[in-house]
Formats: sequence, C-alpha cells, structure tokens
Amino acid sequence: MQKHLEQIEHELVNRIYKEFLVKFNGNKSEFARSAVCSETTVRRVFRNEQRMTVDLLLRLCFALGLDVNEFFEGINILNQK
Repeated sequence: MQKHLEQIEHELVNRIYKEFLVKFNGNKSEFARSAVCSETTVRRVFRNEQRMTVDLLLRLCFALGLDVNEFFEGINILNQK
C-alpha cells in the first residue's frame, strides 16, 4: 500500500510541476511566495526529496488557481495496480 501511495504522490507532483511551468514560467521563488511556503520546500517537493502534506498540497493548488480535485482526476486511489 505504501508504494501505491508514493506513486500517487509522485503523479500529483508531476501534474503540479507541469501547471507550475505554465503559470509561473519556472520561477520557483514567485511560486513559493504565492503558495506561502519557502522556495526550498518547492525545490524539494519537485525533486521528490520532501513529501507533501495536505496543507502544502492545498497551498500549491491555491497558488496555481486550480481546484485540488483537478489534480486527482484519473488517479485510481482505492485500487492498487
């Protein structure tokens, strides 16, 4: 189960990263300010060196102007592959 959850988180980070590139043009400092977190946190999450809390996930979604549900579309949470 842990591996499945890590795969879900990795997929969410990839989706957030793609949106971040579009909206913030790769500017991690601006994204971090908008998400009210440190640039170090943003870098660590994108490099999969730091796990996301629900709070951080919501902050990142808010900064991107997207609903958290949009990031979960197509992800099978209950059934492991």
